[in-house]
Amino acid sequence: MPAINGEKTSEAHSLDDDASGNIYHSLEACLNYIKGNIDQTISLDEVAQHVFLSPSYLSRIFKKTMHVNFIDYINNQKIAIAGEKLCLSKSPVSHIAKQIGFAQTSYFTKIFKQHTGLTPSEFRQRNASIQKIVTIHRDLTWKDSDSVYDVSKQYFQDHNISYYSQPVNGFPYINSIAGLADSSGQRGWIFTVDCKQPNASSMLVPVEGKSVIQWIYTEYPGD
Repeated sequence: MPAINGEKTSEAHSLDDDASGNIYHSLEACLNYIKGNIDQTISLDEVAQHVFLSPSYLSRIFKKTMHVNFIDYINNQKIAIAGEKLCLSKSPVSHIAKQIGFAQTSYFTKIFKQHTGLTPSEFRQRNASIQKIVTIHRDLTWKDSDSVYDVSKQYFQDHNISYYSQPVNGFPYINSIAGLADSSGQRGWIFTVDCKQPNASSMLVPVEGKSVIQWIYTEYPGD
C-alpha cells in the first residue's frame, strides 16, 4: 500500500527512516481523522487506509511516538467526551453512547467503568455539581517532558482562554479559567488525566503516554 508522498510502506521500514517528516504528517492525518470521526466506531484498519499505511506499521509508529496504544487513545478520547456530556447535559446514557460511536449501551457502560471506576449513571450523579469542563485532547505538540501545567498553559494561550495561576507550596495553582474562579473555598478547578484525578500539582504530573486532560469547575469534596 503506498504511503504519504508516494513512498512504499513495508514492515522492514525502520521508524528512523521516516523521522524527518513522514511519520509526523501521517500521525497528524491520523489524529485529525480520529477527531473528525470520534462519533463513529473507529478501527485501526480504517484509519490506516485513510493515511495510506499498513495497520501494523501505523500501530507501531503510533505507540512509538505517542507512548499509548491506538485503541487506548481512542477510548480515552471517547470516555472524556462522554463524561463531559454526562455532566453538562441531560441526554440519556444510550444517546450519549451512540454520539461517541458505541452501538451497544452495555459495551459503552463496560468501557466507561473501566476508565472511571463508575457506571455512566453513577458518574452523572456524583458529578452533578460540575459547571464547566475544558477538554484538551492530545496532539503532536505535546512533548514527553511536558507537564499537565505546561500543556494546559499553552492550550489556553493558543485558544485565547483567559486563566490565572498563583504559587501554592512552591507550585503553580490554576484558580481561574475563562472567567470562572475559586469561590471562597467552595468551588474551584480540578484536573483529570485520562479521566483520573492525580493527587499532585499539575506541574508534577507528566503527560507522557497520556491522551486527554480535562479541567473541571466543580464543588470541592465535602461541601
